[in-house]
Amino acid sequence: MESAGNDHPIAQADVAATSASGLTSIRIRDVIVTGIVAASIAVLLRIFVLGTFTIPSHSMENTLIPGDQILVSKLPKWFGITPSRGDVVVFTMPDSLRADKPDELYVKRIIGLPTDTVGITPLGITINNKLIPDPPASKVKQAIENGRVQIVVPDGHYFMIGDNRSNSWDSRYWGVLPADHIEGRPLLIYWSYGSVDSTESKHIRWDRLFSTVR
Repeated sequence: MESAGNDHPIAQADVAATSASGLTSIRIRDVIVTGIVAASIAVLLRIFVLGTFTIPSHSMENTLIPGDQILVSKLPKWFGITPSRGDVVVFTMPDSLRADKPDELYVKRIIGLPTDTVGITPLGITINNKLIPDPPASKVKQAIENGRVQIVVPDGHYFMIGDNRSNSWDSRYWGVLPADHIEGRPLLIYWSYGSVDSTESKHIRWDRLFSTVR
């Protein structure tokens, strides 16, 4: 009589192989599902929560300089949070200026809110006849070379200006920005690569990494 412990060795091996195959299939399925969920979350975050933007020009120096890469929060747009004076925002141009590059993004500072009277003079910028302080890192504070410009900001619009006022294409030239063109607010500089001036080579600017945008 054969030992009970040796009953059906081939059948036992088949069961073990089947179990192993089943576990492998479950693991593969779990990996695929996890990958799909992670990719979906990343896409949703990209569309609705966070975006990135690379600073291409000198218009916001020295708050933001060419080569800075910033993390942008889109939550204010989706939750209808009204921006405040002094906020730095990322936006698309008014419709009349978007023909060639409708999705191109820009970054400037809000200085005029709806119904504000904005005055721009060689001495600085006034809001409702009161001189406003300059941004702490503004490279050029003089807003206009001569004369005076005054405008009343319509409802639902904002007056935008670059911190580097001598080298910024902003509301002084193309007018006020509709509120629904604001895409988000910069949170911080997560990467910065470039040179300070033409006399030095490009390098990682460690001192700018993870600086908040104010």
